[in-house]
Amino acid sequence: MKLPGLIIALFFFVNSFSQKMLDIHYRSIFGKEKSFQFFNNAKLHYKLKGELTYRTNKVVNMQDSFLVFDTDSVVKLSCIKAIRIDGVILSPYLFGAGALFFLLDTGHNIAFGREKIVNEQTVWVTAVCFAGGLIMTYFQNKHVRIHKSTTLRIIDANYQNMNSKN
Repeated sequence: MKLPGLIIALFFFVNSFSQKMLDIHYRSIFGKEKSFQFFNNAKLHYKLKGELTYRTNKVVNMQDSFLVFDTDSVVKLSCIKAIRIDGVILSPYLFGAGALFFLLDTGHNIAFGREKIVNEQTVWVTAVCFAGGLIMTYFQNKHVRIHKSTTLRIIDANYQNMNSKN
């Protein structure tokens, strides 16, 4: 029963090929080895040497020592200063919670005819939520700075053509 499925799978996967990937190995602050992989058509947030801001482009192709992006720009791996890896996005929830708390408390005070429409505690809670949102915008993403101990390499797992001569 499993043999026909295996034969069909082998028939369809004969013409498949391996995918290149950008592999990043680095040590965290506490000395733990970590690695990330980026594949073709993945968005890469990177900072070049001498620049202050991150660029965001989609990786179209990878060669031995450079990346080709969807804007037809080519970047050498040795020119990359830092890479940002997106994490869990929590900051919009904190900004929304602060704004919603402010609107609900102000609407409650207006609805019940209170003298103070905006309370001091409401402003403090909103400010704390906004400050938490600003802090989380930085800490929610991983910032990998390229040092001597960081390894950037492009891995091509094309085992079929490994020993063939072009």
